[in-house]
Amino acid sequence: MERAAVQTSGRMDRLSGFFDRLSGHTQKYGEKFLCWLLCAASISEALYIYTGSVLAVYTVVSAIASALLILLFDYLRKLRVKKLGGLVYFGLLIMTAALVPILVGSGWDNAAAFMRWFFSGAQAEENRVRFLAALAVFMTFFITSAAYYFTAIVYRSAMLALVSLIPFALAVKAATALPWGYAALAASVNLVFCVIDGRRTLKKHALSGGGAVIVYLDFTAAAILLALLLPKPSETPYYEKFENAVSMFSFGGSGETVYQGEYKKTSGGADELLRGESKLLYILSSSDPAYMKTQVFDIYDNSEHLWRDGGDQINGTKLWQDTAPLLSYERFRSALGLLTEGAAQLDEEQLLYAEKWLSSSFTERQCYSIVYAQDFPAVYLPAPLRSTGITLNNVTAQWSARSAEGELFTNFSMLPGNLNYTIRYYDESCADVLIDEGLCDISMEDWAIFLSDAYLAAEDGSKESEVIREFWDECYYAEDYRQTYPAQVSTEIQSLADELTAGLEYDWQKAKVLERFFLSGNFLYDLSYEPPEGSDTPEYFLFESRTGICSDFAAAYTLLARAAGLTVRYCEGFVPQRGETGEYYYIYTENAHAYPEVYLPGAGWVRFEPTPANLLGGTSGAGADNNDTDYLAVYLTAGVFIAGIGIFILLVLLAPKIAEQIFRLRVQRQGGGRGVVMLYNRHLKNAENRYGVKLDAFTADQAADFTEKRTGLSPEPLTKPFSAICYGGADADNDTFKAAYQCYRELRKAMYGRRRTR
Repeated sequence: MERAAVQTSGRMDRLSGFFDRLSGHTQKYGEKFLCWLLCAASISEALYIYTGSVLAVYTVVSAIASALLILLFDYLRKLRVKKLGGLVYFGLLIMTAALVPILVGSGWDNAAAFMRWFFSGAQAEENRVRFLAALAVFMTFFITSAAYYFTAIVYRSAMLALVSLIPFALAVKAATALPWGYAALAASVNLVFCVIDGRRTLKKHALSGGGAVIVYLDFTAAAILLALLLPKPSETPYYEKFENAVSMFSFGGSGETVYQGEYKKTSGGADELLRGESKLLYILSSSDPAYMKTQVFDIYDNSEHLWRDGGDQINGTKLWQDTAPLLSYERFRSALGLLTEGAAQLDEEQLLYAEKWLSSSFTERQCYSIVYAQDFPAVYLPAPLRSTGITLNNVTAQWSARSAEGELFTNFSMLPGNLNYTIRYYDESCADVLIDEGLCDISMEDWAIFLSDAYLAAEDGSKESEVIREFWDECYYAEDYRQTYPAQVSTEIQSLADELTAGLEYDWQKAKVLERFFLSGNFLYDLSYEPPEGSDTPEYFLFESRTGICSDFAAAYTLLARAAGLTVRYCEGFVPQRGETGEYYYIYTENAHAYPEVYLPGAGWVRFEPTPANLLGGTSGAGADNNDTDYLAVYLTAGVFIAGIGIFILLVLLAPKIAEQIFRLRVQRQGGGRGVVMLYNRHLKNAENRYGVKLDAFTADQAADFTEKRTGLSPEPLTKPFSAICYGGADADNDTFKAAYQCYRELRKAMYGRRRTR
């Protein structure tokens, strides 16, 4: 019995010892685990934006790497290798910065692609292994090192919370919804660190429990008041009406304007311009804003003086995202490069034209816009002319389709009013370069023959043949469109078209001349103008008033271009207007716009702008490059982002040293007995921060003994004159101050330098 009791008592003692050791390890390593948990969650959040997966291979590897980094930093800290630790930190940061361009690739094109990929959350650019690897390396090192610093070196729960918000800021920029679990985990861990920080602060200042409650209540009340008092975004300013919006909207009969982007059989007329009130329809976050097309009207009704849709319903291909990217000028140039050698189907003139393509110097940008509908249900998805793909971010559609005219829609009869989507497209600026380099100096007939022969010269089923075939299909459709919708104009319009284009050989020359005709200064863009009753005709606009709105200019241009033998279509859509900050663009009802698109041999469909108004950056014309400033802004944003991180790191690492240098300047300027007292108080503060022991209750002799035991140095040159000044009423001469100052420096070096203390 006694033996059993002894055995039971022994087991209880061992169990108690086990739990004591477990408690000790938990207290010792609990904060490290929480730090790693926050790092792993934050890195996973950042990578989720680009992978769409909570548990991807990058996430697992990054979590392991984060744990190893924490162990490495801990090891360096235990060795007291403060200076070496900072050197390693900067060395790893430089290595990481050098690793990014290596993984991204060389050249401006790859760098621009990486920035589009990064700032759009992989929506404007396809994911690449190098991009993800570079992001994983950078995020792992930066987040882990910053979190470790604010939990192990300088305890700052507020700064830790800011670090954990970085992935959420990226998600907002990329318009990506993160799983709610990330926010819950980040908030929970940050709350724990906030409590730990609060307990340390309360313990340091010996605050009572009641005082702690008052402090927490004050903090909560201050946070609530601050949230209430912060200025909220005011109502969007009302801009002067500027385009015909009514053609896109239906109006209720209750007196309240109801906006809804419906499918229209006919376009709106100029007399409906001012109906309805101004309303915000879309907000865009865009790398390169472009005209956003909604619907094309094919037939001009001379009796009603408006445009009609030539089809009975919306038709389009659901495979457009597979074929649209093939309509790339750069891909076409690459395809021709593989045909010129031994291309027996091409004659000498065609080979010369192909060589002209191969020697061209243009570059083609891939752009994106993230579009947010503002309580505006619509049939169409507003999209640029050269769209290549779309991602619906908050709605799941069975399919999306694109008509031959470029109208984009889904299986929804009416899309939800809160829709947001990302549209990808090629920029329009290449069209002007193609014209300037003579690639559009070819007739429609020769262009069609060239594409047909080039397709036959390509290897059947190759990527080159697919690209050429897509260009040939577009050309075939354009020719069919021209024949289906021939010029049906009055003799006056036909005569004017013949006069303006006389002697011109190529279609691009005719299209440019017609555009310059409207932009020459002889026409006036006036929203308030209303023609006399019964005179709302293209003829009256061209030969009498020469005053009108966008639909008048677009209609007149389209009719003149058709009379000149061009393939042209009348389009309606929107022109985004720049916001006050330039980061976002806005589409109001008054930003609805009408404009023509012309098919040019050698370039395909190109937008022209006959309306003499300041639209989209104040430029006009086919393929006007309105995007240089915004494109440069991408680089500036990236530069500011990188510089901000660098400054943040510098401040974190150098702030203590900067503060110390400022103190030394102050104390040297003070000198004498006052300087000695300042040095002594600073020494106590350094010792408290370094060893975690409060010394303000120690006498000078006790503080001296403590310091000597920890550093191995005698602080007598500092503590002895301090005692004489404070307790003996003495002062300190210059030599005494210098000796105290030198002692202070040596003591600080011993505490924070490489020297191992006892």
